[in-house]
Amino acid sequence: MSQERPTRWRATAAVGPVVLLLLAACASPPAGRASPASPAASASTARPGGCAGTRVVSGPAPPPWARAGFSPDGPSRVPWALGAPGDALVYLFAVQLVAGGSRPDGSSNKLLWATRDPTDAMRVEGRPLGREQPVVTVQDQLAYANQMPSTVDVPSAGCWSFRVTWGQPARTSTIDLDVLPAGALPPRTEAPAK
Repeated sequence: MSQERPTRWRATAAVGPVVLLLLAACASPPAGRASPASPAASASTARPGGCAGTRVVSGPAPPPWARAGFSPDGPSRVPWALGAPGDALVYLFAVQLVAGGSRPDGSSNKLLWATRDPTDAMRVEGRPLGREQPVVTVQDQLAYANQMPSTVDVPSAGCWSFRVTWGQPARTSTIDLDVLPAGALPPRTEAPAK
């Protein structure tokens, strides 16, 4: 009996590291690919404008489903934020939202919402994070079957949560954006390609 025990322990000791290596390999994304949770993590530049976990970036091109209508390098120069889950995205031509849309330079809170799937209708509802009121609703004509241009003027500064809804059955994604006080001017960024 005592003779069998060392053999069993040696077999377990030899298999253990192999199992750990296999688990580690399965848990990591393949080399050269970003993890799905952060599609633009490494080469992106963080920009102001996100809050409550939403990250506004510029740099690498957004996902292919969100690029219709842009020149090849155009969307990489416009700040954008991916929703949670990552099936919706917003381009911030405004760079950062300003309460009431009141900016000293006369620019507007221009945004472009995009969804992964083509749809015949899209609706965006925004409200201050953690509150039910006030609600700002955006629903307009779609372009390229998955994009909705808009100007979004919310009444107050702070973190606003925008819920994008589209498709049948309805799908949703949430994008949280920081809104500057009325009269503020967002930081400058490279102008998008025209």
